[in-house]
Amino acid sequence: MTRSSTLSTRFLLLLITFVVALPAAGVIIYSGIQFRNAMIDDAGKETLRVTERIGAEQRNLVVAAEQLMTSLAQLPEVKARDAARVEPILKELRKLNPMYGNIIVADRQGRVWATAMPMRQQLITSDRRFFKAALASGRLSSGEYVVSRITTRPIFNLGYPLKDEKGAVVGVISVTLNIENYQSLLQQMHLPVGTSFVILDHKGVILARGIDPEHYLGKPYPANAFKKLQEGPDRGTHIRGGLQGDKRIISYLKLWLPGENTPYMYVTAGIPIEAATRNADRSLAYSMTLLSSFLLLACLAAIFIGKRCLGDRIKILEEASRRLADGETGMKVSDLVHGGELGGLARTFDAMAEQLRAREDALARSEAFMNTIIETEPECVKMLDSEGCLQMMNRAGLNMIDADSFAQVEGKCVFNRIAPEFKEAFKELTRNVFRGIPGNLVFQTSGLKGRRVWLDTHAVPFRNDRGEIVSLLGITRDITEQMKSEEQRQETLLLFESLLQYSPMGIRIFDGESGKCILLNQATADIAGGDVEQMQQQNFRLLQSWRESGLLEAAETVLGDGIARVHEVELHTSFGKDIAMSYVLSRLMIKEKKHLLVVGRDVTDERRLTEDKKRMEAQMLHVQKLESLGVLAGGIAHDFNNILMAIMGNAELALLRLPQESPVRGNLQNIEKSSQRAADLAQQMLAYSGKGSFLIEEVNVNALVEEMRHMLDVSISKKVEMHLELAEDLPLVEVDATQIRQVVMNLVINASEAIGDKNGVISIRTGARRCDAVTLSQLWLNDRLQEGLYVYLEVSDNGCGMAPETVAKIFDPFFTTKFTGRGLGMAAVLGIVRGHNGTIEVRSEPGEGSSFTVFIPAVSGDARPQPQAQEALPAPTGTGTVLLVDDEETIRSLGTEMLETLGYHVLTAEDGAAAIEIFQRQKDDITCVILDLTMPHMDGEQALRVLRSLDTGVQVLLSSGFSEQEITQRFTGWGLTGFIQKPYRLTDLSRKLQLVHKS
Repeated sequence: MTRSSTLSTRFLLLLITFVVALPAAGVIIYSGIQFRNAMIDDAGKETLRVTERIGAEQRNLVVAAEQLMTSLAQLPEVKARDAARVEPILKELRKLNPMYGNIIVADRQGRVWATAMPMRQQLITSDRRFFKAALASGRLSSGEYVVSRITTRPIFNLGYPLKDEKGAVVGVISVTLNIENYQSLLQQMHLPVGTSFVILDHKGVILARGIDPEHYLGKPYPANAFKKLQEGPDRGTHIRGGLQGDKRIISYLKLWLPGENTPYMYVTAGIPIEAATRNADRSLAYSMTLLSSFLLLACLAAIFIGKRCLGDRIKILEEASRRLADGETGMKVSDLVHGGELGGLARTFDAMAEQLRAREDALARSEAFMNTIIETEPECVKMLDSEGCLQMMNRAGLNMIDADSFAQVEGKCVFNRIAPEFKEAFKELTRNVFRGIPGNLVFQTSGLKGRRVWLDTHAVPFRNDRGEIVSLLGITRDITEQMKSEEQRQETLLLFESLLQYSPMGIRIFDGESGKCILLNQATADIAGGDVEQMQQQNFRLLQSWRESGLLEAAETVLGDGIARVHEVELHTSFGKDIAMSYVLSRLMIKEKKHLLVVGRDVTDERRLTEDKKRMEAQMLHVQKLESLGVLAGGIAHDFNNILMAIMGNAELALLRLPQESPVRGNLQNIEKSSQRAADLAQQMLAYSGKGSFLIEEVNVNALVEEMRHMLDVSISKKVEMHLELAEDLPLVEVDATQIRQVVMNLVINASEAIGDKNGVISIRTGARRCDAVTLSQLWLNDRLQEGLYVYLEVSDNGCGMAPETVAKIFDPFFTTKFTGRGLGMAAVLGIVRGHNGTIEVRSEPGEGSSFTVFIPAVSGDARPQPQAQEALPAPTGTGTVLLVDDEETIRSLGTEMLETLGYHVLTAEDGAAAIEIFQRQKDDITCVILDLTMPHMDGEQALRVLRSLDTGVQVLLSSGFSEQEITQRFTGWGLTGFIQKPYRLTDLSRKLQLVHKS
């Protein structure tokens, strides 16, 4: 103390000046450091903003590319692989979207078949990462840094799977992104000097750099730095060395594609520390320079003033010091003390006051800054007293409760706005906070306008400078949308449980790793014939039925590639039930874990109905085929009969006019016999068509077979035995006995020929059977058959038998297995049976023989007496005028001669119209009209209708090559006089005309 008192006043003043200046220097240095740190924080936010901006641009680019590729995948031209039509579309899309370097479409082997840019050679993309990933995942996939084989420029690819109608991946669509487009982002963002960004692919290869890109493109990022990026979170900021060795503030962002395990792209942005802190360093240097200058001036003044006397000025300075201590920083000490060392000290006091004002201003700015943060915070910040009254609330909180200003709610208790069920919990939270215990609460409240919101608040104690709890500080988030989502999730879960419970299809979910069943519904157990508890314990990899049916292999495939599949199998379940099932197998990813979803439908009945339908369709197709051939055969027989009539009629007339000793009578008789054989062949064709001429009578089939026995014995091989098994009390049938004899004869002869030269047995059985719809559906020609009692005649043999393909053709016309056969025998049998409204059952196996069973409807009621055969009468003559109508000139000429031979006057007409005209002129003279049924212009049916309208009593004989039975059924009720079938003889014509005269 004594030593300090010996110091000079000048030195003491200098020492005081330096001591006074130290706080100001500290404030300046502290403020400079704080400002520098704030600049570094701002730079970190700016780099993070850059990465977010680039990331957003990249996401938009990926979304646009995915939409483009999805649209291309739906184009019919792409699905049809029509390169000629697809490539112009790709070129136009590339022209409209300059950010795309190229657009290509490749098949599943990687061969590019369509591209927006011309290829110099065939491109194969199977080695590209995007192609492999798209095939494996079945979704949008990323590539890596490569040099284009078309443009020889660096590119980055995205791949999208091209699927067919079944969902199978048949190729990949790829969009090439121009890496040069990233360079324009930096210029658009107006960043500080030295700011740059780097974009990396999934392996750390540099895709783009904002500064000097040519030296870095395609090169790997520093390994340690890239490893930190990989191991770090999805975004972050840190300070480290840049690519050029300078120290930088660097932020990064990872970009992901759904379904990929690693980021497909990393975005980093950096600002040099030097550039970020340049303003702060300049400000600190400027402040220190200013302070240094001020101190220098103060020291000079102290040296000058120290020469002056102190005296009473020290008292003035003491007074000024007290006023300054009381906070009167606005006073000027230098105005009170002038000159000398004390004047320098007064100026030093003024400097101290200025610094104090600066600190107060900084504190005020800090408070304003904090208030700004609170007001702009997106979450509610509020303060409550112990009674729940609002002391403070920011703008976000006011918006949550629909308040226009804080004045509306200031000092009001918030307990009244909380939903009743949460009010007590909120009060308890408030009490705990004022005890020093922080807490959280989710509750519902209502705003000033009645809107109800869900809030999640975190409350902590707010203490004063003495550590006393004076308020509750709460940070509150609006979770209304989250609560709505949770409610929707619960509703969805309830819907799923209802679907699972009431679905008619079996639904099971298995753990993809262990194979254990974790969920199934009651329908699954009902279909399998088991119970839910037992099936809950099953492991799909241990089920024998799955292994035998191939279902296990399909399930493993679905778990592997994730592609849903439909699998139809026949199972013998663990509970002994045989079923046919249609399964839909698909993979579920639950918490990144594979699960197998199995939806099964019992198709046992459906499959049986489908098989029945196919069998019925095959039978109907065969019936339609036979019907078509029958119509053809009937038409041929009709025209054939017209020709035969001319031959037979002329031969008969010639025989009548020749003397008995004429040498040509033999030739004419041969012509007549050959014509008759041809007529029989035509009748056989009509029989096949079901339009043959039948003489219907009630017949006992047993008697008919017994009657034919001798004829059958001599018709078969002597090595063949014939056994008859005839049922007693067999019902009668209405048939043409002659036609049925032909059926029996054809079947027996075919059976004998099937046995050949070997020893064998032919069995003929008869009986009656009541046939229902099911039985008839399994027989031939069942489309028009009625249920009821049928008499059957079965002819079986133990001959060579027939293969199924032969059985399918045996009734086709002209199909035969014999070297000399005509192929009409079985066709005629079928036509005769069809003409009697019957059907045939055929059973045959190669080497086992054959069995043919003919079914004919039984006669209902008592048997009627059979008509007696009429005696042959000579051809009588007659008188009158006959109108002969036929479109065939030969028939008109022959008919005229035959009628004139019988004594009739003849008028002829070539069609129905000519006949009507002649009849109108001479109807009083015409006694009968012989009318052909099939004619051009106006056929017989139309002509008959007009003739009946002109004269209801006109006598009309219809003439046709078709059978009388068909014509009679067709013209029932028309008042026909009669019918004569072509070819007819002179005696037949005379007999029909005599009947006309009698009527």
